[in-house]
Amino acid sequence: MIWVRQVNGACLVIAALFILLLWVPLESHAAGGRTYRVHGQVMAVNISQSPQMIVVKTPLSKHNDMTVGAKVSAHTRITRKGKRISLQHVNVGEGVWLTYIKQRDGVFARIIQVQ
Repeated sequence: MIWVRQVNGACLVIAALFILLLWVPLESHAAGGRTYRVHGQVMAVNISQSPQMIVVKTPLSKHNDMTVGAKVSAHTRITRKGKRISLQHVNVGEGVWLTYIKQRDGVFARIIQVQ
């Protein structure tokens, strides 16, 4: 019974460290907000409305995910294999690294790196 509690405790510690790694801010403040970087799968891309949007689902643990929806602007840098691309060339289901800024007025994509 003690061994099971130790394993459960170790799993919780590992899960907490994983979550912290996903949420460590890259910069303390960027344009009045906090900057974060997540890795996940593209769930949706909206290029037909303004502002354009990207939605990325990232795993936090085995049974828990986080979904980030971010506005994409002309200032957002989108790349695939080091070459710049437009949002219309990002497909649902692709893996991405998303760097975003969370501000009072919304969540804004800063860098999208398509895998």
